[in-house]
Amino acid sequence: MKSSTSIKYPLQEHFHKICVVGGGLTGAMMVFLLKNSSLFELNDICWIKPKSNIKDDLRTTFLNKTSLELLDNLNILKKLNKSDYTLVKKIKVFGTDCTSPLEWDFNNTETKFGGIIKNTIILKFLEEQLKDIKQYNSFVNNTKCNEFERTLFLENKSCIKTNLVLSADGKYSYIRKLLSINTINKNIKHIAISGFLKQSKNHDSTAIQAFTHLGPIGILPYENKNIVNFVQSIEEKKCRSILSKNCPEGILCNELNKFFSHLNIQFSPINKVNDIDNRLSHWKLDLNYVLNPTSSRAILIGDAAHSIHPLAGQGLNLSFRDCVAVINAIRDCLKYGNDLGNDSILKFYKKERLPKTIALSAFTDFMFLGFTSTSNKTKSLLTKGMVNLDKSNLKNIFRDIASL
Repeated sequence: MKSSTSIKYPLQEHFHKICVVGGGLTGAMMVFLLKNSSLFELNDICWIKPKSNIKDDLRTTFLNKTSLELLDNLNILKKLNKSDYTLVKKIKVFGTDCTSPLEWDFNNTETKFGGIIKNTIILKFLEEQLKDIKQYNSFVNNTKCNEFERTLFLENKSCIKTNLVLSADGKYSYIRKLLSINTINKNIKHIAISGFLKQSKNHDSTAIQAFTHLGPIGILPYENKNIVNFVQSIEEKKCRSILSKNCPEGILCNELNKFFSHLNIQFSPINKVNDIDNRLSHWKLDLNYVLNPTSSRAILIGDAAHSIHPLAGQGLNLSFRDCVAVINAIRDCLKYGNDLGNDSILKFYKKERLPKTIALSAFTDFMFLGFTSTSNKTKSLLTKGMVNLDKSNLKNIFRDIASL
């Protein structure tokens, strides 16, 4: 990596009060919130991201009640087609023995646990709304900071000067590396597999979290009444063996069918979803813990600030809450006439987000490590604990943590 002192200023030099780095959902939501905050003029904001190349992407995201309310308050839900999302009316959490699941049933039409939304639907909508924001389709190569501003050096030879950088460039964040922010990396030696399956029964708008012998799996209801989207976490060697087979989906279905046999639910592979080829996607589960997601005139948000296990389906929900916390921190700072690089913004953000991020990370770690333990005694204790939880209101800790 070149040191910042060895870089000459490029010819294309620009200034924006605030810059968002990262082209995913978190970055797009952050820019959208900034634009709609009434705190900035349009030319005060810039969005630095690689050029968008959205292809057919069927992946979905679970948005909890808090995130759905955010989309509703931003008038985003009203502008989507009803087929673009599925409201979750029930949720079930199964232990390893698949008996006595924790259950929540939200039949009241005014109360929903959350919703399942296609990733590209929200991203495409936000990108359409942000065409009037200055965008730089490039990567950040380096950065330096002085008392008054932070400078970002882009791969396309542009130079961006700004009062504050909001980094949403993912769990392998290069901005985080450039800022020398310490990260605790945890390799859990698991791979996540995601795709779509056909279910023998109507999913009845029910989201399922199950701790199967193959690994934790989240099963989310999709728009069609018997189609579900899943994310399964599997031990690395076992996962690679499954993926090497001719029909890995069939192996996953066999395991699920055994697990849910007493409920008479059967799963089977599906070739197409909405006339689009259904292909499994998979990625290595490297988890990151960042205990100080800020630096001089810079804040990490989304996966750049935290990367948790997908078993709780809360990654994007955490990211959206980060975005809201940033807006609140900026608003609180500006009302006193402070500069965007003022430490009060960084302190407000850390105080608001770090405890909640750590709490959810610890919770998902506990559940993952407990139910993937090789100790049958540990699994038995957790399963019995779930049975006892189901008999008390303490089971709502699952629901409450999911809304952090």
